[in-house]
Amino acid sequence: MRIEHIAISHLHGDHYFGLPGLLSTFNLLGRTKPLHVYGPKGLEAIIRQHEELAGSVRSFHISFHVTSTESPEVLFEDGTVRLESFPVKHRIPTTGFLLREKPWEPGVKREMVKRFGLVPTEILALKRGEDVTRADGTHIAFSKACHPVPKPRSYAFSADTRYWEKTADWVKGVDLLYHEATFGSALKDQAVRTFHSTAEQAGRIAERAGVGQLVIGHVSARYAGAEELLGEARAVFPNTVAAHDGLVLEIPLAC
Repeated sequence: MRIEHIAISHLHGDHYFGLPGLLSTFNLLGRTKPLHVYGPKGLEAIIRQHEELAGSVRSFHISFHVTSTESPEVLFEDGTVRLESFPVKHRIPTTGFLLREKPWEPGVKREMVKRFGLVPTEILALKRGEDVTRADGTHIAFSKACHPVPKPRSYAFSADTRYWEKTADWVKGVDLLYHEATFGSALKDQAVRTFHSTAEQAGRIAERAGVGQLVIGHVSARYAGAEELLGEARAVFPNTVAAHDGLVLEIPLAC
């Protein structure tokens, strides 16, 4: 019930079939809080038709936002995060998503507050990254008065896509990148025909973008597991893991 924003990349079933059930669960739980849903044109019509045919009476309002498959755009932001979308190359209109943390506000060290008897206006100045100089010449440096600020973290989901070097521009420098790896290199031609990527190509995007870590997924059912594809991706980008149900990856804070 804490979910307020849902982003759908495209209208192939494995990417949105779970949404009607989730919305139904919200109803059963008595949700009244509004919900924002981002996705391609047609998603709202699908959901409304499903509700109409099922005779559903929704207890909460949904704001549908049509995503652009032509250029990147900001979908949502608040004081802590910004959600963006970017186009990818699939058989139907599809977008990837990028979640960026906003810069953290510096915290003033308690010992500095006590040592200098800092007043609220001085504390606010230090939080803005400013040094404080008093009328008596006392100088309080921001770098000494405040704790080091962690670097904002970022995560990108590139969705189903053919290999496209432009993707690396959209996700440049992110801490964690999910990129599909449907096929191995032996089936590269099939990947092109079906608008999917190989594991080696996923590694090339990660390397080109200079990301921190790569997660590959969307592995074809023809493979017993992801080990073969994981090896191909790691040959290009060593810091790669394979997605699986229940996988939890932590992006550590760093200054």
